[in-house]
Formats: sequence, structure tokens, C-alpha cells
Amino acid sequence: MDIVHYLPHHDVVFPKIFCHFKIEMLFQLRLVSKSWQSLVTEYFRRRRNLDLSEFGQKMTVDAFLLMTSNNKVLKQLLVPEATSWLMDKHLLPVIRNCSHVLTDIDLSNCSQLSSLSLHSLAVNCRNLTKVSLKGCIWVDKDNFKQLVINNRGLRKIDMSRCWLLDDGCFINAATSCPFLEELILSCICSVTDSALVIIAMKCKGLKHLSVKRCWQVTNCGIRAIGDHCKDLKILHVIDCRDVTETSLARLRVRGVAVDVPVPS
Repeated sequence: MDIVHYLPHHDVVFPKIFCHFKIEMLFQLRLVSKSWQSLVTEYFRRRRNLDLSEFGQKMTVDAFLLMTSNNKVLKQLLVPEATSWLMDKHLLPVIRNCSHVLTDIDLSNCSQLSSLSLHSLAVNCRNLTKVSLKGCIWVDKDNFKQLVINNRGLRKIDMSRCWLLDDGCFINAATSCPFLEELILSCICSVTDSALVIIAMKCKGLKHLSVKRCWQVTNCGIRAIGDHCKDLKILHVIDCRDVTETSLARLRVRGVAVDVPVPS
């Protein structure tokens, strides 16, 4: 038998050895023998972070279920671009099992999910700090509001292209989540200065704001962000037609990285 089987699994093999293996290698190890299969299965059951960003559509439902079905300690779940295979029935059990510890979830562009998944996140999870639902056009107002109300510790929210949301949703988010540091609202045409003014006043620790292609945003909203958010480092306002150097110049002087070039 391999020497690894004589080492303490929870104190040595999992945190010192398996944590350095790529997921493909772990699946290959499962094919070696039943004892290796059992060991890898136990590792996935105790794994706290699962980043599947590199796989996208190449991941399979069976592989996902093998890695998550018996896990109740998952803190980070990153499954962006799972456009063809990830459905509510696969994700909901993971949310329920890990709701008490889950802090970071990325479901960007997971088009086969529905508001059922957002509802489960909103109702069950109370410790989220990072949420990315970029491109999830199924995100609805009521469940989003419930999500931010139940997760006051949120530091990052990415809702790019979530077209059903509006100013009221983001005002609610700013009011409920005063510790926000990163807020990405790209390509949401309904965002206006009204939301930005409240965001500026409530989220003074904001470091990264993106309202690119939010056509109703003007210098008024950007000026409010500049006046109140003294820690701002990154601002994306490209294609905001009514945002000019009138509001951007002062931010550039402070060293804020703006995605719009300085006029010649």
C-alpha cells in the first residue's frame, strides 16, 4: 500500500499534499484503486474551497456532484460560465448543506439557473461576503433585496447585466451593506444618479465601482462618489455619455484609476 495511506489524512495528506493537486489529478487518483477513490472522496467532503473557474462548460454534472454532494463545510464556491450544465437541482443541495459557512459564491453567466437558486441563497445564507451574479438575467428584485438584507457583511457585489434590477435594489444594498468595497453594476441601464448618491453616503469604504454603460449616470452621481468615498481606487465609467472631466478630473488627481482616457 502507498505510504500516503499511513500518513494522518486530516492533518497531513489533505492540507499538505492534496491541496496542491489540480482537480484533474485528484480525479485520476480515484482511478488507481478503491482505497485511493475513498481517500479522494473524503478529501472533497472536507474541502473548504472549490474553484471551478477554469472549467466553465467543460465540467460535468457527475463531477460536480461528486465534489459537492457530501460537503457541509464549503466556504467558497466559484462556478462561473457553467452555462450548459449547472441547474437549480444541482446547486440547491450545496447551498442548503453549506449555508452556515458559505461566504464567497460566483455564479456568473450560469444561464440555466433560476430565481430559485437566488431565493435559496437569500433565505439560507447569512455570512456571505462576496457574491457574483454577472450576466444572470434571472436575478429578480425581491430575492436580491432579501439577499442583501440577510448579508450585511457583504464586501463585493457583481450584478453586471442583471437587467431586472433598478435603483431601489441598489439603494437597498447600500443601506443594508455598509461595508461594501467593490460594487459592479455594469450594463444596467436603469441605474441613475439617485442610487449613486445613496451608495456614496452609505458605503464610504467603497474602493471599486463600475457603472460602465449605465447611460443614465451623470457627473452628479460621480461627483457624489468622489466626495464621500475617499478610499476609491478604481472607477469604470466608459460609455457613460454624460460623465465628463468635470467630475473625473478630481478623481484622477487623487490617483483613482479611471477607464476613460484623459481628453487630448
